[in-house]
Amino acid sequence: MLKNPKQIQAYNDTSRFQYWLAGRRGGKTYGITRSIRDKVFASPPGSEIVYIGPTNQHAKELIWEPLEEVFRQANWKFKAYISKQRFELPGKRKVYVLGAEKIDRIRGHALYHAFLDELAFFGVKIEPLWRALRPTLSDLKGGATLATTPDGKGTEAYDLWIQAQASEDWSTHFWKTLDNPYISRDEIEEAKRTLDEKSYLQEYEAAWMAFEGLAYYSFDENINIKKQPPINNNLPLKLCLDFNVNPTTLLLSQRDGHLNRYLKEYSFKNSSTEKTIEAFCDDHKDLKHIPIRIRGDAAGNSRNSATGFSDYKYVKDILSLNGFNHSMDVPNANPPVVDRVKFANSWLKPFDGPHRVEIDPSCADLIRDLASQGLKGRHPDDKNNMGHKADAMGYDIYWEEINTKTRTKSSIIL
Repeated sequence: MLKNPKQIQAYNDTSRFQYWLAGRRGGKTYGITRSIRDKVFASPPGSEIVYIGPTNQHAKELIWEPLEEVFRQANWKFKAYISKQRFELPGKRKVYVLGAEKIDRIRGHALYHAFLDELAFFGVKIEPLWRALRPTLSDLKGGATLATTPDGKGTEAYDLWIQAQASEDWSTHFWKTLDNPYISRDEIEEAKRTLDEKSYLQEYEAAWMAFEGLAYYSFDENINIKKQPPINNNLPLKLCLDFNVNPTTLLLSQRDGHLNRYLKEYSFKNSSTEKTIEAFCDDHKDLKHIPIRIRGDAAGNSRNSATGFSDYKYVKDILSLNGFNHSMDVPNANPPVVDRVKFANSWLKPFDGPHRVEIDPSCADLIRDLASQGLKGRHPDDKNNMGHKADAMGYDIYWEEINTKTRTKSSIIL
């Protein structure tokens, strides 16, 4: 019987595509087994359903006997062909149990539903597997349920989790081991005693962990990524900038109570600051009554040797030309990098108290920076052109943390 409210919510979800993220022994596979039973019952005669595990052997170990049991409980007549890796049920329905390396077995089939279990531990690349699987769902408008315990940031399963949160075609569900009422607290405490902190958080808290040095180690997708409300017309809007051209960097942010909300990012390849600000003006002509606060890299005040004007000169001129009410919240000099990163981490997930940063899942580059940017010494490593969006966020947070408390005209560009 399902007793975990979060598991029940996932089980009852009717979205076509779903991604379940759960702690170890959180009841994920149990929920999948019952969901397979329900999909079989709802499917038209002749339908096919596939369960895919990390490997052929792992798939059979995970689900074969539980499926036999659930079919018996339903009083269905079925035949189990373990050598053919399929169950045959009334109405010529079939359920296949395959490992990820056997994906070619379902090419050309018309599937009613696909279940991908322990996705993060697949022995093959997920992208080509999904490319092979997706067409099999088209004929019957079939669905897919992806489920896993996390296995670290910077993986395909992690990237897909982020993409699913940003897609209207997908729903996502998350629960910890402790949410499973069948797991005792003694078991949880024992896990804390036998696992290091990061391993415990990954296995039992279903947190995407990084096991190497990351600049933004406090970033937590389950806390910091959340679909954000529309721009609040009653609050100032912050334009957070870092000056680079490939891609350009502009974040739209609002301070809403204790939260810094990051609502949208502009990231144009081979473009310019001017083009990026013009795009903002075109997209938000209805916001001319909202106070605009400009925040970002103090280096943008430097005069360009070719034009004699600074980046912020262009930003202010374009905003003025388009009728936006703006002011500058930019210091004369940038804060020390270690301080900026320190404050960003404390806002993302403080040791005690509520988080103070939420990011819309559409801000893909910002999320990638926070999830993946490593350290070089004590500073964020900017190799592969990473970090510009995180820098822009850091300038914004540093201003909130320091300059709103100690603001003086001598420290602000007017």
